[in-house]
Amino acid sequence: MKISETILKTGQLEVMKPWYRRVLGIEVLFEHFVDAATRPGDYGGQTRANDLKMCFFRICNDYPYTQMIGLFEEPGTAITAAKGVPGLHHMQFMMPDLDTLVRKYEVLKADGLRPHRTANHGVMFSFYYRDPDGNNVEFSAQNFPTLEAMTKFMSGAYFKANPSGIEIDDPDAFVARFRSGVPAAELMRLEVP
Repeated sequence: MKISETILKTGQLEVMKPWYRRVLGIEVLFEHFVDAATRPGDYGGQTRANDLKMCFFRICNDYPYTQMIGLFEEPGTAITAAKGVPGLHHMQFMMPDLDTLVRKYEVLKADGLRPHRTANHGVMFSFYYRDPDGNNVEFSAQNFPTLEAMTKFMSGAYFKANPSGIEIDDPDAFVARFRSGVPAAELMRLEVP
């Protein structure tokens, strides 16, 4: 079993769609438009995609385990995020290595997008961005070369006491150190007492 879809409900599809196109670096796979007079039905507290203006981005196609991000424009959905209500905390996209993660950071920075948070979690290094609706989107790279090494770190006292790791106040300085030739393993290592 793998997660196949993450669907975000929005009140501003035409703002969200180009943002995700930009940060994911991929085009919309599928779009559905509805007549302005269409009123979504209620199917046990859920609306149907057929009744909504929406789009999908395909992240991975390892059939049958396709992975997609969907944006559904629900009538009546607020334009600004409401703090303190249930919902998505964040979603994460894993990059194959630190170099790919840093390139993503550089591309987004050149496009005017800056992370609101940067962290070395111990198990992985992450840049966090907010979409126009306020959802947190995390781009990460693993800090360990194997699942076994990562699992060993996660079962240790340091991670159990501090799963957030350390905050990186200056992502530009971190990227500059990486680009200057400091090895990824050194940059991503936490000093564990």
